[in-house]
Amino acid sequence: MISVTGYKQFVQCERLWFYKNIVADSRVKNDLFRREVTLLSKLQTVQAWRGTIVDNILSKYLVLAINNKYPVKKDYFIEQALAMFDVQLEYAVSKNYRKPDAVLTNNPEFNAFFECELGEGISDGEINQAKDDIITALTNILDDKNFIDYLKTAKYVISQRPLIYNFDRFSVKAIPDFIAFFDDGPPHIFDWKVHTYGTASYDEQLIAYAVALYKVGTIKPHADFPANISKWKIQDYKLTEYQLLHKDRIKRDYDVTDDKIEAFGENMSSAIIRMHIAGANKKYSQLSADNFSTTEYIEHCQRCPFQKICKTNSYETANKYAVRDEHFQD
Repeated sequence: MISVTGYKQFVQCERLWFYKNIVADSRVKNDLFRREVTLLSKLQTVQAWRGTIVDNILSKYLVLAINNKYPVKKDYFIEQALAMFDVQLEYAVSKNYRKPDAVLTNNPEFNAFFECELGEGISDGEINQAKDDIITALTNILDDKNFIDYLKTAKYVISQRPLIYNFDRFSVKAIPDFIAFFDDGPPHIFDWKVHTYGTASYDEQLIAYAVALYKVGTIKPHADFPANISKWKIQDYKLTEYQLLHKDRIKRDYDVTDDKIEAFGENMSSAIIRMHIAGANKKYSQLSADNFSTTEYIEHCQRCPFQKICKTNSYETANKYAVRDEHFQD
């Protein structure tokens, strides 16, 4: 199975994709190498973490408020975000993820910082800035009365829903941040961004979400999808990127055009051909890291969570890391 993020990872660095999507598996308990790779695959920067917290808060509490006609209470949202912030910060800084019995999935406390694991740690200034950014992002969206009122007109909203469909030899998965369904209008897909400058646009990502929703909605709709979803053409779908951290609350709306759909399909087809040639459709036991080339750009390596393992391509080295960390806990 591939995702839009996955095929972009593959194009950037095939080996990064291999470690993250083939080797990493949270279900594996006794293979030290695979557990190490699984842990490394979950490393995130402080900047990415702040966005994750905002996503999680909106996914849980904004959906609950809109669907149940509850008031949207900004102070409550921020209170929950800061509670999550404190718990996950302590977990990451203390490296609790290195404990032998650490739960790597479905653990609300889990967090692991790239900077603590592979860098020089994080400063108080970075921590305070991340907290301020979370408060700012939530304040910007929850104080956007026109936007919240618009969401309240929706029949139903969902968040972080996996949408899976078949494309050539692979299953493709997309997970939109937020989708609003309406009685008398097409679905509206939103992509939250918590970026300091917000200069990049994400129309390709939103087109990917639109294609996934259209495929699922017309072939095998989820049980809670509205009955009228199949009446809308994909070109009718509404797409919005919302830069939550920007003081001007930048919203970028994108049209779903035939040209964009065609370009997305061509990019996917090209990536899938490359992935198929590399053996990306095979099982872990049938592959090795040598089947997948590394990036040509050193800056990608500097930001890669698998850099130590990739340099040696060694099970022995990965196992040594795991043993080292077990001793650290003693």
